[in-house]
Amino acid sequence: MLDFSSNKQPQLYFVENELATHQVYSHISEQIVRFSAAIKTSQNQIRGKLLELIKSNSKLQGEIQNYLVNTRFSNVDELMIFLVELPIKIVLVNEITTVLNDSLDVFKERPDVVTIKKYVHNSEIAYVYEPMREELQELEDKKIGSKKLHEVEFDTIVSPAFEDGFKHAYINNNAWWAIRISQKAREKLRYLAIYEKKPVMAVRHYATIDRIEPYKDSGKFIVHLKNKKTIQPIKLDRGKKGVAPQSSRFTTLNKLLSAKKLSDLWK
Repeated sequence: MLDFSSNKQPQLYFVENELATHQVYSHISEQIVRFSAAIKTSQNQIRGKLLELIKSNSKLQGEIQNYLVNTRFSNVDELMIFLVELPIKIVLVNEITTVLNDSLDVFKERPDVVTIKKYVHNSEIAYVYEPMREELQELEDKKIGSKKLHEVEFDTIVSPAFEDGFKHAYINNNAWWAIRISQKAREKLRYLAIYEKKPVMAVRHYATIDRIEPYKDSGKFIVHLKNKKTIQPIKLDRGKKGVAPQSSRFTTLNKLLSAKKLSDLWK
């Protein structure tokens, strides 16, 4: 399934269907591996089928043409060539399990896992899901209108921490965990910095990312660290709202090393 609901880079989605799971394969992990293999061996057939479906649906074709205006693709054919060469990017499931996490380790670029749950009350249906790549929204919004939406610059994640968590995870265990990081972010990140909340209210520490792994079956990640360093405190701006990170935010190492105040990290 293709998503053209926003001006973001399109992705291939693989959605678990509970009925099909039981009828065809015993677990979604088998579906993912087989689906990935099929894409690699049948790229021309998949591209041809996608083009056939798009050209038979004038409404869909119009939506795609509107989407292409803000991309580097000059026509639908170029977009389809790009899409079929992509690895699986996102897996939608109704539950994250250990078996699923283990099966995703076979991928060189581990797909994002997003949970979506269906609720029914009388005749009304509601879906609850986690926003995809929500942590990149701020950076990508700045690129709207550019034809290079996929070239968002960052290499450092800044995570807020209370004193106890900072000491337990960062200081004692050389790690930081339970962070939601999309595949796109995992590909680019090289460093992690800590914003210490009250009473410190500053960034004083950063480290090189050694590796990023799934954190239990939470759908989040643990970041293992090395080469921890201390820097001159980057203090929270006085009298300026919206500067202190409430969740993880992204910046660059260059900004981190040259910043005079916290807001410099987000410029």
